[in-house]
Amino acid sequence: MAFVSNDEINAIRAKADIISIVGSYIPLTQRGKNYFCVCPFHDDHSPSMSLSTDKQIYKCFSCGATGNVFSFVAEYENVSFIEAVAIVANKCGMELSQATYSSNVQQIYKEEHEIMELSQKFFLNNLRTDIGKEAIKYLSDRGINDDTIKEFGIGLSLDSNDSLLTLLNKKNYETDKLIEIGLVNNVNGKNYDMFNRRITFPLWDKDGNIVGFSARIYRGEKDVSKYMNSRESKIFKKGETLYNYHNAKDVAKREKKIIVVEGFMDAIRISLSGIKNVVALQGTAMTIDQINLLKKLRVKVILCLDNDNAGLMATVANGDELVKNGIETYVIRLSGQKDPDEYIIANGSEAFLENVNNPLTFFEFKMNYFKQNKNLDNVEDLTEYINDVLKSLASNDDPILREVTLNKLAKEYDLSFDVLKKKLEANTTLEVKKVDKEEPKKEKKLKDKYMKAAEKILYFMMNGEEYINEYKTKLGYFSEQVYREIANEIIYFCEANETITVADFITYITDKSEIKDKVMEIVNDSINDEITMKDMDDYILAVSKVMTQNEIKRLKLLLKNELDVDKKMKIALQLVELKKEDV
Repeated sequence: MAFVSNDEINAIRAKADIISIVGSYIPLTQRGKNYFCVCPFHDDHSPSMSLSTDKQIYKCFSCGATGNVFSFVAEYENVSFIEAVAIVANKCGMELSQATYSSNVQQIYKEEHEIMELSQKFFLNNLRTDIGKEAIKYLSDRGINDDTIKEFGIGLSLDSNDSLLTLLNKKNYETDKLIEIGLVNNVNGKNYDMFNRRITFPLWDKDGNIVGFSARIYRGEKDVSKYMNSRESKIFKKGETLYNYHNAKDVAKREKKIIVVEGFMDAIRISLSGIKNVVALQGTAMTIDQINLLKKLRVKVILCLDNDNAGLMATVANGDELVKNGIETYVIRLSGQKDPDEYIIANGSEAFLENVNNPLTFFEFKMNYFKQNKNLDNVEDLTEYINDVLKSLASNDDPILREVTLNKLAKEYDLSFDVLKKKLEANTTLEVKKVDKEEPKKEKKLKDKYMKAAEKILYFMMNGEEYINEYKTKLGYFSEQVYREIANEIIYFCEANETITVADFITYITDKSEIKDKVMEIVNDSINDEITMKDMDDYILAVSKVMTQNEIKRLKLLLKNELDVDKKMKIALQLVELKKEDV
């Protein structure tokens, strides 16, 4: 929040009715004064999320998701907090200061992004000069027209070894920084443009900032790599990006699906065909960061990797990881051509769209994969195939898929359904043990009466100044550091804003990582509590009693070990006073 005033954010939050905002995304049902909906943050089939009209916060009783209108939009739209503020403001018809549109990351790497944007404009301009005619012809011959060039920011790096370097130096950007972010190479003490004599394709992060380039030869040069990519830097981490994600995410949400391909040229070709919900891995292996980007979209994923053995093996590996992460996964395996780019050129957009509309489920694909290089008339091959299917089925908890698959195997290969089921159950037990061994469950620490009372006090304090004053008058202190920090932040917030609500305090602690999780846990546990001063006093009494008892124990131990008579007397007097309080 360093770049947006709290007053501005609070004003937006106050005007934004959470019922209206959430209702613009998901159908709501009113029950009493609260509203309920299917939770969009887990696989929910019955309304598990409750929205409070009074407190302007939500809670899912199944997955525990909790927050205010900004946190809902940020999670649902897969955007930063600042972007969520902008979206909410727009929905409320409010005008924002320019600062609201600047995310923290953009501010931190402002200069690096400026350099990348300037480089991109330079490359685009080069393509429009006489020097760029040959590159334009190359692109045109590949079916890439002007609209596609504009959409994907395709440009050209010149023959000269230092033309971009010269331009950026004139703009007072240091050469060391240009080397660091991968636009310039230093060879034997001499600096060169990284991508000279190549067509350039900008690479974006998830928010649409240019973070690097991929560049392709176009003159038929030999003994050089076809593609050259930006090396990783502080703004470009290949494993954290998906090519075209910033353009595809909104379309994917509307279409309820996203296509994942290997190369960015595949993504460009598919987009040129009118299918905009496509991203590229820029490789074959999918990282956990890329999986998380896809997971946040909450849409089905269609894998369409290259039609070679590497693409086949990557489809198996990536599909397994997607399914493990709870993502509905489908597969397209194109025949005849190496990749989607060549397939569409050879067969047309309609043929590709037909594949998109009729993908295999990942499990169907796996069953076909298990049949490869096997003669199912051979007993050993058939046994291996059946065992492979059952092992894969054991990791899938869909009861209908299990039932259908077992019936199909029993009927197709004249096998006993009961025998297959028994084998599946044995595999399932092994799979559960394997998961438990790999990922031991974290036991939730049980809260004692003191912790419960302390957290109730903090929740009450978030609901009004009168409860803060009661805390300051009758307690004023917590033994635990995290509780003290939260109490201090609540008091500070109320003094700074002259008021406090749970929804506004949630906004305030968004960037305070040291206490945010604990605050959200407290809100989650207490969101439905009735707030009364009598309950507040009861909780304060309970906490005071425990703190007094703990202090008595501490003083007794101190008294036991103290040798000085005068000091022993002082400790004894303290104990007498505390015991009076503890009655």
